[in-house]
Amino acid sequence: MEIINSDKVNWPELFLKYEYIVVNYQPDLECPGCYETNHVFIELSKKQEFEEVKFLWVDSRNNPIAEQFIKKTQSAFIAVFKDGFLVECNNVTGEQDLRDMLNRLLVFKIKL
Repeated sequence: MEIINSDKVNWPELFLKYEYIVVNYQPDLECPGCYETNHVFIELSKKQEFEEVKFLWVDSRNNPIAEQFIKKTQSAFIAVFKDGFLVECNNVTGEQDLRDMLNRLLVFKIKL
């Protein structure tokens, strides 16, 4: 998995193609405090229980909010989307945080 520039992501196409998307925002793979989350992110992306979820690594340098959170907490900043809507975003420091966020995503119901 590689970090991609958010300007190169076709967001409308992704939101139409995938019901669930999880985005790991980081400036680079060696982000201080992100090592454990990076490893877990890769492992969970391979799990059958999350096969419906599209996992993306996106360069945080084009997202000032993500950059602020990463610098402040020295941990990965994750955003999860369902049907193109942002469901949750927060810093994640380990496997349980990421699993909890993904599980909440999978049961989330959009109320219109």
